[in-house]
Amino acid sequence: MPACPMCKKAAALAYRPFCSKRCADLDLGRWLGGAYAIPAGPAEEDEDEEQPRPRPRLISTDDAE
Repeated sequence: MPACPMCKKAAALAYRPFCSKRCADLDLGRWLGGAYAIPAGPAEEDEDEEQPRPRPRLISTDDAE
């Protein structure tokens, strides 16, 4: 079995890929704390600003097309 990614001990089948509940919980805490976040650059601004959508035209049964 591969080594635990947290402490490098042998992984336990019940907690795979971790060796224990403690290491699994430590990893979860890192995820929840944002330690594994992927850094991103500033968002690019569009050259064309979004134009408002045209309002839908309501069609009544009296309209002749």
